[in-house]
Order: sequence, then C-alpha cells, then structure tokens
Amino acid sequence: MPGYVVREARRSDARDMLDFARRLFEEPGLDLPASPGEFQLTVEDEEAVIADHAERPNAVFLLALDARGQIVGLLNCHGSSLRALRHSCEMGVSVAKGQRGQGVGSALLTAMTQWARLSGVRRIELKVYARNEGAIRLYRRFGFEVEGRRRRAVYQDGEFVDDLLMALLV
Repeated sequence: MPGYVVREARRSDARDMLDFARRLFEEPGLDLPASPGEFQLTVEDEEAVIADHAERPNAVFLLALDARGQIVGLLNCHGSSLRALRHSCEMGVSVAKGQRGQGVGSALLTAMTQWARLSGVRRIELKVYARNEGAIRLYRRFGFEVEGRRRRAVYQDGEFVDDLLMALLV
C-alpha cells in the first residue's frame, strides 16, 4: 500500500483544492449531491473556508498528498459554535478517482480521529449514499455506526437516492 502524507490545508492550497474538487464533481455517477457546473467556489471563497477551519478548535480540513505532492484526498470536519453542540462535528471525505481503495481514505480517517481525540471532539457525523458500499465499509472499519436512513434524500440522475446517517463516538 502506498504511503500518503496527511496534513492540514493551508490557504496556499486553495487553488489546488478547487481543481481537485472540480475534477470530482465532473465524474459521472459520483455519489456527491452536486452536479457538474454547480460547484462555483472561488479561490478567495476556498481561502476563507480554510481560514475558518484553522481558527475553530472543533474544525479541521485535511489533505492527503501522494509522493509527488499532489492532492489525492480531502477530509473536512466542522463543528458548531454553539456550546451545546461544540463536541460534535460533521465530516465529509473525497478521494481521487484511481486512488480509491488504495488507503487514502484510511489515512485521512486515521488523522481525523487522532485530531478529534486531541481537540475534544467526541462525536463525528456524516451522510453517505446508501448505495456507496465501499465508503460504508470504510466508515464501519473506523467504528462509525448507522444511526438512521434518510429516504429519498437526494434526487440525482433521474432517481431518488437514500442516504445513511452515520456517527462515530470518540
């Protein structure tokens, strides 16, 4: 299994992160709720997102880089500013086509769970398409459990898709 460097995103990564995200959203049949052309963030918008994550004690934006220093995965984990909800974050992860099943997601989730333990985050939530068996297996390996199903949560490519609510208690 190839090794990956996982580190926090920096403002200087914004353009490369946007290029990575745009390539993802252009993939046909990808289990993300945006369609090609709907992803419209600017470099300045992405820099602001990165800065917001860096300022919050209950947020982290992680990148997985290959041996050439290219982004092959992203993980975004962001919590509320409300005291009653600060212990909880919502997470999303994406891995580049051709890199899936190669350990990128595991590297990102390992770094995220270590960060959560150190930061005081005690609950990490995510939504995943019910048909995305590979992602669900990965999340279960890390201890995530299904807490619910949102029926017809997404309408994409002419069909309704359910998603699962999963959570990890840290």
